[in-house]
Amino acid sequence: MTLTGERQEIALEDVEFNRRDEPERPLRPIPPGRDHFADQWRQMREFIFGDWIDIDKEVEPNTITRLRDDYFWQADEHMIGVVDAFERIGHERGRAMFEQALTQGIETLDDPPQEFVELFEHLDQLPSQFDLVAAERGRMLAMSATMAATMIIRGWAFYETAMTGDISAATGATGRFADDGPRRFIETARVFAEFTLPDIFDRHSEAFQDVVRVRLMHAMVSRGLRRKWGDDVYLKFGEPIPVTSLLGFGSGMLLGRLVDHAFGRKLTRRELEDLAEYSSFSGRLWGAPERLQSADGLELIKSLNYVLARGGNPSPWRAQLVDAIAGPAHLMTLTETFPGWARKLVARHVNQLTASVALVPAGVVFGYQQIEAMIAGTLFEPLGYNFQRRIQVFENIARVNVGIARVADRLPWTNPIREQRKRTGAAARERIATLNKIARGKNIPLTYTHHDRSTAGEGFTG
Repeated sequence: MTLTGERQEIALEDVEFNRRDEPERPLRPIPPGRDHFADQWRQMREFIFGDWIDIDKEVEPNTITRLRDDYFWQADEHMIGVVDAFERIGHERGRAMFEQALTQGIETLDDPPQEFVELFEHLDQLPSQFDLVAAERGRMLAMSATMAATMIIRGWAFYETAMTGDISAATGATGRFADDGPRRFIETARVFAEFTLPDIFDRHSEAFQDVVRVRLMHAMVSRGLRRKWGDDVYLKFGEPIPVTSLLGFGSGMLLGRLVDHAFGRKLTRRELEDLAEYSSFSGRLWGAPERLQSADGLELIKSLNYVLARGGNPSPWRAQLVDAIAGPAHLMTLTETFPGWARKLVARHVNQLTASVALVPAGVVFGYQQIEAMIAGTLFEPLGYNFQRRIQVFENIARVNVGIARVADRLPWTNPIREQRKRTGAAARERIATLNKIARGKNIPLTYTHHDRSTAGEGFTG
C-alpha cells in the first residue's frame, strides 16, 4: 500500500546527486520499489512504539517522512567523496592515508585529498555537536536494559539483516557471511560491542575509529553494488546502502529500553531524551547526516517508526543469509576459547541454542508467524521447532525479568559493582578481548578493509 501517491517518471539526473552538495534541490520522492509498507514490520512497531505514538498516523507524508524518502537515493554524504578519492589515488595509498588521518590526525598528512579534509573536519567536530553528559547518561540507561530485552534486540538485529529488503540484498550480494563468515561475524560483533563503551565519544579511541572504518566499508560496498546492479535497479530501489537505512544503526540501545518500557518498566521523558542523545550521536557517527537528526526523543521514535515501516520484504538471499549467519559454524567460532567439554556440549545442541538465543527472542516482537517465514527453506525448517510455544515461554520469562528490574529501580540503593562495570564498559571489554583472542587463533585480521577493492562490483552477485 502506498501513501505518497508519487508515481511520476524518475530521471537519473533528478535523483543521483549528493544532497550535501546541492541542498536547495527539490526533495526526491521515495524510490518506487520502496513505496509500500510490508506487513511483517507492523506488530514490532506497535509493540515498541505504540505507547508513544500512533504508528499509522506517523507514516503519513510529513516533513520527517519526506526527508527520509529523499535520502533513500544516496550513500553517506561524507564518504561518497572519500570513495572517489580511493579510486582516484589507488586503494593501497588511499587506505594508508586514511588510516594515518584516522589514527594520527589529518594534519599529519602532506597535501591530503580535499575529500579527506572534509571528512575529518566532520569527524573531529562531531563530539562537540552533542551534549556528551546527557549522551553518557543515555549510554548508562541503555546498558541497564534487562537481559531479556537485550536478547530480544539482538534477535531483532538478526531478523532485520535477513528480512529487510535493502540490508538482506546488500549483505547477501557481497557473500561475506557465506564466503568469509568468521571474519565478518567477529568484526560485526566486535564493533557493536565497542559501541557500548564510554570510549565511543572519544574521537581518538579505537571504538570511535572502528565505527568509521565500518562506515567507509559500507560506502565501498554501496558503490560496488550500484555499479554491479546498474541504473534500472537504482531507479527502482535507490542507493544499495542508503543514508536512511544508516539511521537504524544508532537505534539498537534505545530499542532495548523501549522493549522494557513496553513490558512496564516505564521511561521518563528525561530518560528518553538522554537515550535519544546517545542514539543521535550513534546515528551521526554511523553516517546519518545532520539534516536527519531528530529534535527530541519523541521525534526520534517517529523517525524510527517510519524507517522500519519502509523495511520492505526480504531479498532472494534471505534463506542463504539465515543459514550463513545462524549456522553451526558461527556459534562454534564464538566458543573457540571454551574448554573442550563445553565445546562438545555446544556442538551437540548448536541449533537448539541458536534458536533459543536468536530466533525465539525476536519472535516476542515480530510474532511467531514471522519467525516461521524467516526460516522457511533454511536448515531450521526441517527441525520442527514449535516457535509459538517457545516464544510464549520466553515472553513470560521476559515479563518476570522486567518485573524484577522494576523493583530494583525503586530501591534506594544500587549495586556499586554493577554500576562500575556499566561505567567502564567492563562486560563489553571482556567480549572484545575474547573476540580478539579467537581472531588471533584463526589468523583473522580485524581491520575492516575487506571491501577496499570492491568498488567495481567484481565478485558481487546480481
